Amino acid sequence: MSLKSPEQVARNALVTSTAVSSLVGSRIYPVLAPSTATLPFAVYRRSSIQRQQTLAGPLGLPTVNMEVQIYATTYENARQVADSFRKVLDGYAGNLNNVEVQNASLEQESDDFVQLTGAELPPVYSVTQNYALFWVET
Repeated sequence: MSLKSPEQVARNALVTSTAVSSLVGSRIYPVLAPSTATLPFAVYRRSSIQRQQTLAGPLGLPTVNMEVQIYATTYENARQVADSFRKVLDGYAGNLNNVEVQNASLEQESDDFVQLTGAELPPVYSVTQNYALFWVET
């Protein structure tokens, strides 16, 4: 059985966008970036899921909340990457490998300055975006 992941559908939309790939290439990783990842890059994870129920059982149209964290050496570059992600995903609908995302929407966004793992690395700018992915679960 293959994994049904609306997050993979969203990632595919991002890496196939020339606006996004010109900034981060395919450096969009699930949960954890490799230690060799070059900046800028992004990490995504499923932060929660809501499944609606009816008297007959699950409706089969859950909403996955996907958190995306973008890291870059400058604030301007972090914002540029974040804006390119928003332009692709906010309002997005599409499918990949029989997983259909009916709608994606940007719910929240915040900026920060963080220290990545490894004391020898300089602090970096980050933008966190939270998307709601409404998808068909089969």
